[in-house]
Amino acid sequence: MFKVRDAIGALPWLVLTLSRFAVADCECGYSINGTNSTEFEVFTDLLENDFLHTSGDNITAFGWRPQEYNVSAKDARGPYGKNFSVANAELNPLKNAQVWSGDSMNGGDAGLKLWVRGDHSSGYVGGAELATVRNDTLYGSYRVGMKLSGESGTCGAFFWFFNNSQEIDMEFLSRQFNESQGTVQLVLQSPQSVHNGYDASGTAGYQIQHLPFRPDQQFHEYRFDWRPESVVFYVDGKVMHEMTENIPSEPGHMFLNHWSNGDKLWSAGPPSADTSMTVSYVKAYFNSTDTARHNTYSKQCPKFDSSKVCSVPAQTVAPDGSNAKTYFFSQEDGKTPGQQIYHTTNGNGAGRLLRAHTIYISIFVSFLSWAIL
Repeated sequence: MFKVRDAIGALPWLVLTLSRFAVADCECGYSINGTNSTEFEVFTDLLENDFLHTSGDNITAFGWRPQEYNVSAKDARGPYGKNFSVANAELNPLKNAQVWSGDSMNGGDAGLKLWVRGDHSSGYVGGAELATVRNDTLYGSYRVGMKLSGESGTCGAFFWFFNNSQEIDMEFLSRQFNESQGTVQLVLQSPQSVHNGYDASGTAGYQIQHLPFRPDQQFHEYRFDWRPESVVFYVDGKVMHEMTENIPSEPGHMFLNHWSNGDKLWSAGPPSADTSMTVSYVKAYFNSTDTARHNTYSKQCPKFDSSKVCSVPAQTVAPDGSNAKTYFFSQEDGKTPGQQIYHTTNGNGAGRLLRAHTIYISIFVSFLSWAIL
């Protein structure tokens, strides 16, 4: 007998104790392994981007909105201001849509490129920032395939944001990369860090994690699994660190950014030449707070059925070179019922734009008391 465990408060989150899931059409969601191998978390929504095969000028059409704004040097707390521009985000797919590695359309690494500009004579350093169009993402598993800049003096980040006191960050300072290693800053912004001038160091929400590789030499998968009681950070499928204090509890956006302001204590720089970080994919499996999704989910999965849950494969090696091909539910027919799908590839890697559903799915605590026989 399978049992759905009771919810923690009024939260759209499931923990299922299941031995395994059968191959299915995912009507009842997507599962990931928990830190305890006997448990699975089940989430109702997904967002997947295969940027190795995504082309075009309108990045917003693929679920990400490039940001356009300036931050003065004073507000940026550095000798230079920051200028985030749409022009600094570039889609640069592979030339050959049938493969998963090789030459790109515009040179350099294939993928979504976020540029930091070398010309800062205006007093501002050009950078790039993108936020998901969706702002309803809550608990879930968030993953990015990413290769950082090798030019010292930039900060690259993959993060989730609700406000300045509820934020989950994985940040990379290229000045910290040496001949064979690098670091990642793991950060939970909290009321305490806001009180300290937006400085999380010295709080339970800050950890410098050393990496046994240079993040600018290969693509690696960076991931965080966010639950009501914890945030667990991963690199290439291996647990790096777990945080259990000041866990965010509101829905928000995912972000990607790459920037510099010359602050010698953080980004350093700025670089003297244009430099980019490159994103090969983003994958997120989460619960939505959009109420319309509750109605659709209740029709799509009126009684929880574990055979209609799809298990999310774990990425356990660096997604680079011969390992660059990774799994996307959105590239398989019938695996994304009711989901909004942006640009994907088919099984051979040829680009295509699938239908976009605007059906909204959510799951609420009323479903958590089911017992599945």
